Amino acid sequence: MRNGRRRFIQASFILLIIAIVILARFLTISGIGRAVPPPPTPVRVEKPVKRRLEETLSAYGNLKSANQVTLLPKVAGSITALFAEVGDAVEEGSLLAEIDREAYKFDLIRAEAVYVNAASTWERIDRLFTAGNSTRQNWEEARAAHTAAEAQSAAAKLRFDWTLVHSPVVGVVLVRHVNVGSLVAPDAGTPLYTVGSLDNLEVAVRLPAAYYPAFNTGDPAVRAAADSFPDSPLEAQIRSVAPWIDPATRTFTVTCRILPDESARLFLLPGMLLYVEFVLDVRDEVLTLPESALGGGKWIWSVDSEGRARRLELEVPFLSSGYVVVPGEWEGGRFIVEGQHFLREGTELRILSGTDG
Repeated sequence: MRNGRRRFIQASFILLIIAIVILARFLTISGIGRAVPPPPTPVRVEKPVKRRLEETLSAYGNLKSANQVTLLPKVAGSITALFAEVGDAVEEGSLLAEIDREAYKFDLIRAEAVYVNAASTWERIDRLFTAGNSTRQNWEEARAAHTAAEAQSAAAKLRFDWTLVHSPVVGVVLVRHVNVGSLVAPDAGTPLYTVGSLDNLEVAVRLPAAYYPAFNTGDPAVRAAADSFPDSPLEAQIRSVAPWIDPATRTFTVTCRILPDESARLFLLPGMLLYVEFVLDVRDEVLTLPESALGGGKWIWSVDSEGRARRLELEVPFLSSGYVVVPGEWEGGRFIVEGQHFLREGTELRILSGTDG
């Protein structure tokens, strides 16, 4: 009984294998089991268009007065009076501040008294020496004392004069750093005022060292705008290019003069953040494609007459304003601007509607 059941199971298994082999053979002959080719890859294409392109380099910098100065005290003491406020116009020599003068006044009086006494002694000894009634040693000592007293008197006078702080330039008070009663000293480096002209403005920007040749051999045009007023362009020109590269940052400094018109003068202030753009190269009526067409840094995919992908190479791509320059012989061709990232040479394409095909 058991042997009969075992033979039945074996026979059923053999019949199942035969059925599978026959089915596989049938599928192979009929083509049902063959691999299904992938569908065409959907892409968007455009034709090259002629444009005017500019190669530009941009940077940000803070606007400042070209003759802006920060006044530091030359003597120590407390501020006893301030004569200018922020926004006040000042002339060269205008009195701005006074530092306590009493101690320096007494030093001056004492130094002048010593000088008068030394001068009198020197005159008396000089007369005696000329008449042969004094030694040369006495004459030299009197002369040295007179010279030292004269220098001390002049130094005391200078320190006394320094207690009155005057503006060294014509301009406007931009910052007042102290109040009446503030203690100041030359060693402390405490500033008193910052004064600058609002008619002579400039901005300094740092640029990568790789661009130095463009500024060393050429004269790039400059465009500028205040970051707070981007729709109000400013006229600008390069004033100076630093003749050295900062080894710490690998940058160089370009200083530009800002030439504001009457409307710009109403909002331009030192300290404003300025956007500065340098035009390094201009190309007129060149054939271009959107920058999105560029893959791998220099590859562009085209569509051949059979609707398949073909890869082309740009040796030195010129990029500007979102476009890349392509050879003139590419005019009229169709180039993939979207969907090219997974293409292979000869891939069948499906051009999506709504594109320049």
